[in-house]
This record gives sequence, C-alpha cells and structure tokens, in this order.
Amino acid sequence: MHVPRPQRPIGSSPQVHRPRAVVAIAGVVAVTAVLSACGTADDSTTPDVPTVTPATAPAALPGPAAQPAGLVVPTAPESRAMVVGDGTVAVLDAAGTSVLRYTTADPGAEPQVSETPELTQIVSADDGEFVGVGPGSVARIGRDGTVETAALDVDDPTALARTASGDLLVGTADGRVLVVDDELAGSDDELVPGQVIDGFVRVDDITVSPPDADLPEEQVVVLDRAQSSVTPVTVSDGDLGPALRAGNGATNAAVDRFGRVLVANTRDDEIVGFFGSPLVMRFRYPVPGGPYAVDYDDERNLMWVSTTANNEVVAYDLSGGEPVEKRRVPTVAQPDSIAVDDASGTLYVLSERGGLQVIGVGG
Repeated sequence: MHVPRPQRPIGSSPQVHRPRAVVAIAGVVAVTAVLSACGTADDSTTPDVPTVTPATAPAALPGPAAQPAGLVVPTAPESRAMVVGDGTVAVLDAAGTSVLRYTTADPGAEPQVSETPELTQIVSADDGEFVGVGPGSVARIGRDGTVETAALDVDDPTALARTASGDLLVGTADGRVLVVDDELAGSDDELVPGQVIDGFVRVDDITVSPPDADLPEEQVVVLDRAQSSVTPVTVSDGDLGPALRAGNGATNAAVDRFGRVLVANTRDDEIVGFFGSPLVMRFRYPVPGGPYAVDYDDERNLMWVSTTANNEVVAYDLSGGEPVEKRRVPTVAQPDSIAVDDASGTLYVLSERGGLQVIGVGG
C-alpha cells in the first residue's frame, strides 16, 4: 500500500518539542521503585527525572557455546548490528564500515560486502535495500550493493527505525529523536530533520507498529534504558505520551503484527508486554537467564527471546495473552542479536563473540 509522504515547507527550521512530565505508570498499576540516580537540569533538552543505571546483556560463560543448533557461519567478533529483509541477512561489522549481506537461500555462501561510512545502526528498507546511520551520515545500501550517502548532523546515533511513509527515526544518546526523510540524493546531499523530538534521557530503541496493527493509527514507541521506560510518540506533532515503566532494566524492544510492544526487562529477568492506544502494560512474564534480544515471527505468532547468560533462545506463543513456551534452542555464545525471517520462520542469531547462527523451523 502506498502511503503519501508528508510535505514540509522548503527551508523551514526543524521543530523542537519539549518534554511532558514523565509518568511512571505500568498499565493501570503505578510502579514504585528505588532508583539509583537523578537526571540533571543543566541540559535544557534532558528531563530532570529519576534514572537507573542502563542495563546491559549479562555475560555468558567464557569460551564458545557447547553445541549450538543449526548452521553457524563465521563472522568477526563484536559485530554491531543485524537485520533481515527481503531474502537477505545484513550484518554490520565491528568497525561499522562494512555491511555483509548473506542470502537467506544460502547463508553459508560468501557474503556480498558493501563499504560504508561508519554506521552504528541499520534497518531494512524497500525492495531489498538497507539504510544505516552513523556519526554524521546516513547510508543506503542498494540490492546490488551500491552505497549512497548523505550528511546528517548527529554525533552518537543509538537507535533507528522507519515509518510506513519512509521517514527515518534516529534516536540519539542525548535523548532526542530526529525525524528525517530517507530519500538520499547523493553524497553531497545534507539531510535536515523535519522535527527534533526531545524529552528522553537517552533513546535506545524505537518500535513502529505495522500498517495492519490493531491500532487506530501508526504507533511509535521509544525505549529509554536510563528510565527503564517506554513512551509513545506522535511523530506528526512531536507529542509525548505518558512514560510507562518497564521494570528496572529494560534493554530492547520489538513490535508484533498486532501492535504489541514486547520489551526485554533484562535486569529483572522478564519480558514485559504493552498494547493499546493509550498504551498500557498487558503482561509481565519471567524469563530466567538474562532476556536481552527480542523479535516476533508474524507468520507463526511466536515471540523469540535470547537469554545471554545461558546461550539460549526461547520461543513463546502469545495467542492466549500470556506467553507460553514452545521451543528452547541452544545458541552461539553471547547471543546479543536475533532476527526472524517471517517468510520461512528461520531465526538468525548473531554472537557478540563471532558467529552467525541459522536456526530453521525444525531445529
């Protein structure tokens, strides 16, 4: 379905939206927590709110994993990101300057390599393309491996998502979301954000509901590890909804075809589910072992979660509202990134220590 691209006045300055007060509500129940630090009011764009120490992935035992299932393709350690789109698995290398493209039909084959400016995040785009962002630039990697770049005034991008209309949502370490048109005219092009939305301590993940979600309109949700919160954002006017607590150590999030936002609360060993407009908490479910990466198989209605402390991925059925475990699979060591190919049900797991694991539907 074609969604018209919003028109912006030529030469207009980006709109900057100031924060509302943060409301620490999870669903209909207020959550009270003892927090470790407070934000500072020295920076006018950073809210003065209670914060937590941002959670990270629990470390697996030293050395390689015992017996990872499926196929394991060698990759360099400390790869930065992985995403699946249109028959291709894209892996961003440790330096952020090479995108390795593996075909889902033959992931063991030699990957196509595209050289890029330094990137920190990457997402899939239309027609088998990928878009990445890094300090000072945005890059589009075409299906044939060609790279287009454009300048963007951003120092430390920490999250990236794409709306149905094609806008890029770039999250930053200093708590802003830049709304950017992803049409790149060439290497001399400079992208100017149509909007700059602040009000966060940091932006660590951004989810965008799919067009057919059970919601009245597209819903964008920002995850802030420093507040362990999720906040709905109206991109058209920059309005922030209430910030909902997601335990004491939220790290990563995914959105399913219904529009449910699934959050890994790593510090508390649980998955937290949010849904609705307004957004409310729907469930909290224990997942031992340090849940970290999360993705959803829209065709088979399975939520996949990696647990980095014990080198496993676990699949849960959410059809009844509460997670029900369906599969548990051993992985490569330190499974910090996962991505599902909805077409085949294949799960891809990227090890922080090196190795791309391919887990088919049957094993």
